[in-house]
Amino acid sequence: MGIKIEMIKLKVVRDPLPLVYPNPVVLVTAVDAEGRPNIITLTLVGAACWRPPIISIGVGGRQYTRTLIEEGGEFVVNMPNAGMLRDVEYCGLVSGRDVYKCEGTSFTLVPSTSVRPPMIEECPLNLECKVKTQIPLGSNVLFLGEVVHLHVEESILDEKGGVDLKKAAPIMFNLTNAYWSMGEKLGDYGFSRDKNT
Repeated sequence: MGIKIEMIKLKVVRDPLPLVYPNPVVLVTAVDAEGRPNIITLTLVGAACWRPPIISIGVGGRQYTRTLIEEGGEFVVNMPNAGMLRDVEYCGLVSGRDVYKCEGTSFTLVPSTSVRPPMIEECPLNLECKVKTQIPLGSNVLFLGEVVHLHVEESILDEKGGVDLKKAAPIMFNLTNAYWSMGEKLGDYGFSRDKNT
């Protein structure tokens, strides 16, 4: 009689990280008191509530954009695609305190519908937000913003009117400092109820 061997996956113990993956990479626009815009690249972003539609963004406590959002109470989340990665990273590497980022990229800023910060025209999806609340969390400040206007390019929609991620080509980020694109579609919501699959 042979010996039964059970394989056990070994896990590496590391310092704690909020390692929920992948994180979407977005460009957030905000303006100062004179209306001068700034763009920041963020990865701590997520949907927080369906009704009212609220999203969360985590902004570093020392970031220039944090001050702009606190003072203005508004921001726009712009969803870039993989082809914009070089400009997207640039907006995350330099500070709006030191440079006018809009001139260092190929982005076109256009007026929003309901908020002062502009949208980035090249981004296929833009969410205009008004701050509902902010929560200091240590190194970051969590802003909860109500989506007051949504802009979506028809070219990234599927036949049901939803966003086709293959067409949208979003950028994902792993907290081990790597950028990724999306993989393949695995199924539609509710597929497990279908007895034939």
